Amino acid sequence: MTPRRGYALVVAAATSWGLWSLVLRPVERRGPVSPEAQALIVMSVIAVTLLPFALRDTGRRRLSRRDVAVLVALGLSDAGNILLFFRAMRATTLPVAVLSHCTAPLLVALAAPLFTGERWRARTLGYVAAALAGLALLLWPFGEGTALTGALLGGASAVFYASNVLIQKRATARMTAMQLMSFHAFVSAAALAPFVPAGGLSLDGAQWAAMLGGSLVLGAASGVAFVAALRGIPATHAAILALLEPLVAVGVGVVVWREPLGPMEWRGRRSCSPPSSPPSGVDQSASAWR
Repeated sequence: MTPRRGYALVVAAATSWGLWSLVLRPVERRGPVSPEAQALIVMSVIAVTLLPFALRDTGRRRLSRRDVAVLVALGLSDAGNILLFFRAMRATTLPVAVLSHCTAPLLVALAAPLFTGERWRARTLGYVAAALAGLALLLWPFGEGTALTGALLGGASAVFYASNVLIQKRATARMTAMQLMSFHAFVSAAALAPFVPAGGLSLDGAQWAAMLGGSLVLGAASGVAFVAALRGIPATHAAILALLEPLVAVGVGVVVWREPLGPMEWRGRRSCSPPSSPPSGVDQSASAWR
């Protein structure tokens, strides 16, 4: 995996994640579907559809007990990330929830030297700070009802998200993207299932079709692309580029859903756009974990 290809895969994955409203809004217009049910469906589809490929790769190299422990930790961490972010959205305004959750790249930048051996550079933190500042402008005004509890929940989800990136970065040296995505998704689905409300999976045919299609493309395919990219680029860079997701989501809101975008938001869009070339100062080659 060359660094150039790795960056391209992360950009493609993050961009696709910003398109989720094209799937979820039509689904929700046909009838309410809880976020926990949506997350369970996505994780289940990822787990099942990628399983044949994961088993193929496992046949070439069996998983050790350490690998299994890593997969369990990753699955639980991913479930925690999702559940805490949903709780944050319910406890406070969406902008506060998103902004607090998007502190994850800063956490990755600070922790990467300890967990992945990547060299720390002040310039990298500068990119993270600029992206977060731009995102704050993008989401301004935060609206009424801002609560410390919501921000803390969003921050806690960021801790889990950052741990996901770091765990995946280290694990790519021992497992394939198919193994990581499929096996951890089984754990996440099992952890999410108890939180789905009674009758939460009572969707009609059109809702199931949209959720399954979105899960295959925006969930499984994009997830594999992101994990595969971690073989060739630093985890910090991947986390920064993942901030394209809220940027694209806002763009979809404006173009497709006709949501208003004021002057502050336009300044924010320019500020939180990732640099046109990969940040320098960190090993650009396939990083060793490692």
